[in-house]
Amino acid sequence: MVVVNARLSEEVDSVTTYNVLKFGAVGDGKANDTKAFVSAWEAACNKTRENAKISVGSGKTYLVSEIQFQGPCSSTSITFEVTHPFAITTQIHLIKKSHNWKYFIFSSTQILGNIVAPPRSAWQKKGSNEWLYFHRVDGLTVVGERQGVIDGRGETWWKNGDSISRPTAMRFSHCNRLEVRGLKHVNSQMNHVSINGCKNVTVSDLVMIAPSESPNTDGIDISNSIGLRIVNSSMETGDDCIAINGGTSQVNISNIFCGPGHGISIGSLGKDGKREEVEAINIRNCTFNRTNNGVRIKTWQGGSGFARNINFSQIIFIEAKNPVIINQNYCPHKICTEKTSAVNVSDVGYYGLRGTSISKNDATITFNCSKTVHCTNINVDDVDIKSAGSNQTTRSFCSNAHGKARGLMPALGCLLK
Repeated sequence: MVVVNARLSEEVDSVTTYNVLKFGAVGDGKANDTKAFVSAWEAACNKTRENAKISVGSGKTYLVSEIQFQGPCSSTSITFEVTHPFAITTQIHLIKKSHNWKYFIFSSTQILGNIVAPPRSAWQKKGSNEWLYFHRVDGLTVVGERQGVIDGRGETWWKNGDSISRPTAMRFSHCNRLEVRGLKHVNSQMNHVSINGCKNVTVSDLVMIAPSESPNTDGIDISNSIGLRIVNSSMETGDDCIAINGGTSQVNISNIFCGPGHGISIGSLGKDGKREEVEAINIRNCTFNRTNNGVRIKTWQGGSGFARNINFSQIIFIEAKNPVIINQNYCPHKICTEKTSAVNVSDVGYYGLRGTSISKNDATITFNCSKTVHCTNINVDDVDIKSAGSNQTTRSFCSNAHGKARGLMPALGCLLK
């Protein structure tokens, strides 16, 4: 071992470690450790040698206020490692060869630590849009073992509803070749994870938990991103488990357990007359347990653009309220003005959907499309959704929807050719 700086860093096998405790972190869950995290990140990010590691000592709970991990970095490699018995270890690896960023994952380290946010009353910047923010860091890998907790303390924010600006718990902005794996999130202030402006993203083995009545606590919100794979995760939230917004394409989602929550949504798209585009979305092998909605496409009247080439396959519903929805007339307000323009919804497939519904007044399958911009090429095959109640039946509703259907329960005779 060669000690580079006895106070701040040490070098082992050409990897320089920056321990946040040596930058002033306390780790008692009471003292604010934000400055120590920032200082350790800056030291590692600005390192000009090949490898650097930020170490967050074991046996600690770190109170961290809103913080931005800004890239790009000079270091060839950065590992961000948080360890704690009963919590979460996080590793971040950045690899750069010449001027081309690539990512590399070092040997696995168990993630066992707690990162907690301050309560709303102690929030330093009341208008902050995010708590933990990674910006322009290419080749970033954040790894956990689903044992620890990233706790947003959202319960101190929810009682105010939408009357205040609430931050996203963890945001990734313009991070290409991103991997997020094995993290556990609880009680986010608003949505748990946001992915914006990113390319080539893999998300896996996440656990997200928030009460069903917690407002707008989406699991993962995606926007303006290309090439995402989201797999093997469990999401129990107060809103959408996953929401796919405008500017997003080439998304593959599989093996997601969703519920409670509002299901997986494409949209909403086209709000305030906006043009938005979503395409090449594949969602398969997912389970929706007592969700308000299952698989949903929702667009506002007055918008433009398209939602196309979207497939839902091998889906299981367990007492879902509204299992299958296309709504081109989305409007959650009491008074909604009818408009002629709409986001074009086309080339949507539903294959091998099974399970039960608790829909009473609402249809089990709903295709509510625009009068002026009809839904086209909707294909439904091998769908069997029964009522969870012994004395209830399921039904379908279509309006201005064109497509083909076969092998269905409930019957879908309302599709236009």
